[in-house]
Amino acid sequence: MKKLIAMILVLCLSLAAAAAFAEDEEYGFYTDDYPEALAYVSTWVAEDGDWRIEVYDEDGGIKPMVVHRLGDNKEDVWEYAMALNTEKTALTAVPLGLHYKQDVVTLDWDVTYYEDGDATLTINENGKLIWTDLKEDAGKGLEFEKIGNFYGGRWMKGDIEVIFYDWYDGEYDIRLYQRGENNEILKDAILKGDYDAATDTLTAYGEFEGEDPITVTFSYDEHNNVVWTENGESTVLEYSYLTD
Repeated sequence: MKKLIAMILVLCLSLAAAAAFAEDEEYGFYTDDYPEALAYVSTWVAEDGDWRIEVYDEDGGIKPMVVHRLGDNKEDVWEYAMALNTEKTALTAVPLGLHYKQDVVTLDWDVTYYEDGDATLTINENGKLIWTDLKEDAGKGLEFEKIGNFYGGRWMKGDIEVIFYDWYDGEYDIRLYQRGENNEILKDAILKGDYDAATDTLTAYGEFEGEDPITVTFSYDEHNNVVWTENGESTVLEYSYLTD
């Protein structure tokens, strides 16, 4: 049932793109036709760090997910399918926005509050993302800062697993694990990193215990793969399917 609801959520936006998709059989992105929407596609966080908005670029539209940490491994989540308004000054939701509570560990839905949400997203003159909830006015007064799309990813550089673990107090918390046979962890490190919105890069600092400090700049290539750059040399990372 929940999968069906999610499919209905994007149906209105998907229909417009269906004909073109059928002709060339190539998957596209909404920003290919509407580049003005690209400014929204990122992860955004409120000042206290308990609220974030993850905005994804999908074929037929933009999909934002608003997340509020509740503690005890619970989150309130709002999901929408959106498109630019006529003036291209805001993202507006199609009907059937979802609001539910989920378990952070299992990602199971504990409660569904409603399935008819409505909202807009705008970027103000200071570059902050503003979410206007037209259903119940949640998140009123919040401004969201852009921190890039590194949040929550897992990638491999040889035997080193890179996990963009979280974002606290203005910087990323990044975990590195050196994996041995059978994927056991041989050593680990914590890197702290600052995001540069102008270049869409993340520069992080840290060290494995007993080794020299390292400085790594993370970026994305044209195929949306994370790139590790250290001492002027760049390596494209492979997506990680490992779980602890």
